[in-house]
Amino acid sequence: MNKTFLGILSTVVLLNTACGPKQDDAPNSTIQSSSSPTSSVSSVAASSEMAVTPAETPSPPNGELLNTYWKLILINDTEVTVIDNQREPHITFNAENRVSGSDGCNRLMGSYLLEGDKLTLGEMAGTKMACAEGAEQTQAFNEALTKVAGYTVHGDQLELRDASGLVVARFKAVALP
Repeated sequence: MNKTFLGILSTVVLLNTACGPKQDDAPNSTIQSSSSPTSSVSSVAASSEMAVTPAETPSPPNGELLNTYWKLILINDTEVTVIDNQREPHITFNAENRVSGSDGCNRLMGSYLLEGDKLTLGEMAGTKMACAEGAEQTQAFNEALTKVAGYTVHGDQLELRDASGLVVARFKAVALP
């Protein structure tokens, strides 16, 4: 096989494994059938995924930004709507300076730099699935992520702010099933 195709296929498989919940891990989840993600270079065969909607929790498990599933609830001043049969928009930051999540249609992944209350997101990569609904919300979320310059955690809420201090996205901490 072509080395480029194998590299792309390996990347998509790793991203699918790293970013998606396993069916056995989410027994009370709703099953979602959709087209398989495609990388920005190549398409991959279709597969089934699980859509997971974690239960809300009063505060992040560690009281901080890292290793918490942050469910998107507001973009700028607009309430977020979870589209039927699509993932809920969310984001997670890990200790290895990696960020992952979903914009509601596509999976997202990238890097971040944290210095005090300053937060800079590196260039985000994502799958390229075509979703029937929610394109405007997806676009607004992705645009908000490009503006992030800082953050604040208040109890169970995370606010991502632009350079002027304006909240561009608000999230709520939720517990994974």
